[in-house]
Amino acid sequence: NIYRCKDGKFLTVQALEPQFYKILLKGMGLKEDELPPRADMAQWPKLIERFQQIFETKTRDEWGAIFYGTDACVAPVLSAEEAAANPHNVKRGTFAPTPGEPGQFEPAPAPKLSRTPGSAPRPAPKPAQHTVEVLLAMGFAEEEVAALVAQGAVV
Repeated sequence: NIYRCKDGKFLTVQALEPQFYKILLKGMGLKEDELPPRADMAQWPKLIERFQQIFETKTRDEWGAIFYGTDACVAPVLSAEEAAANPHNVKRGTFAPTPGEPGQFEPAPAPKLSRTPGSAPRPAPKPAQHTVEVLLAMGFAEEEVAALVAQGAVV
């Protein structure tokens, strides 16, 4: 599930296996016998409600610090800007600068292969950016293309 924290930001919690669930509970300051049994699906709404109450007591980053480096399967939900600046993502080169858009980032090519590395995609063309080139490549004469543009038939 995803839980809202005290600051309105979110955490994702995916502690499905018993060993991860125990680490989650420890980080939350809970004991398993204090909660509805998680094996009983009918009790899940109560369990989720209890978790929500607890996660609302700290900010997303406070929870992130508690679970950082553990196997609790808890992670902050990051904005696009936060994801691009995240030290792990920076180290792995997960995001690359968007060509022609200073300060913007986009996912870098993946997977990263040593013999055939990908390259960052070029910016998407603007509407009608290549109209003249395409028409010329299709065999239209320059005069025909100029007439079409002048008539407003193409942009």
